[in-house]
Amino acid sequence: MRTLFSLALLLSSSLASAASLDYLGPKGTYSDQAAQLYAAQSGLKVGQALPTITAVSVAVATGQSQYGLIPNENSVGAFVTETSGLLAKGDPGWRIVGELALPISNTLLVKPGTPASAVKTIISHPQPFKQSAGYLAKTFPNVARQEVASTAAAAEAVSKGDGTTAAISAPAAAGVYGLEVLAADIQDDKTNATSFWAVQRAGQAFPAKLPNRVVVMLDAPAASPALGELVSGLRALGFTARNVQSWPLGGGLGGYRFVLGFDSAYGYPFDRVERTVSGTQKALLLGAWRKN
Repeated sequence: MRTLFSLALLLSSSLASAASLDYLGPKGTYSDQAAQLYAAQSGLKVGQALPTITAVSVAVATGQSQYGLIPNENSVGAFVTETSGLLAKGDPGWRIVGELALPISNTLLVKPGTPASAVKTIISHPQPFKQSAGYLAKTFPNVARQEVASTAAAAEAVSKGDGTTAAISAPAAAGVYGLEVLAADIQDDKTNATSFWAVQRAGQAFPAKLPNRVVVMLDAPAASPALGELVSGLRALGFTARNVQSWPLGGGLGGYRFVLGFDSAYGYPFDRVERTVSGTQKALLLGAWRKN
């Protein structure tokens, strides 16, 4: 009995001391599901569900949150608009230290007993509308659409509605909000997935010693050779560019802020990666981690 009691105390103490991971809420969203999975895999505990991606970003950047989980890219809907908007402004005050790819299963939820013929409005976040565009055009061509802040907010609105609305949400939202599945897996691309970044406050050490994923922010004025130098330098370490975002710097044509993602089959020692990036003018190492 004493041994079991000691083990319980040890487990309780370990959980209490674990760093927390805050995320985009509310409960029943894909972000909620991703936070549960990432926390379990990384030894963190699930923290607060915050109302927006910007709120997660600010909480981590100011030290209010130890870690945050931020949706970055969807395989169908491309980059997440709010996250891209944060990066377009420059250094967000956090660094990427991990990643989770979550398979997306879009589910059409209604109040129990609601037939498809009764649905007059479909509610969801903008991303699921993009991901399920073909299904909606074929099955609900004349039904109105209403965009809200999250898939869980859509499910909550349906739960409080008059029975003429449906929500495109994560499957977990059905149980959270007492809804019924009208149709499952309605995404057009069955390989649909969303990438989430795990971020920590800037100024802390990157934990990965042999990263195989790198993200760099680069401000390249017109005619600057920096972009070519950065890509060539990382290519020499075995990294290839996998995606890129860009926004005009202003002050004339030709200057851009880039956020570039690189990956490598094997990885490379962190100090060499850091030196390569810091040796490029106006380049910032935004993320470095090892993806298994």
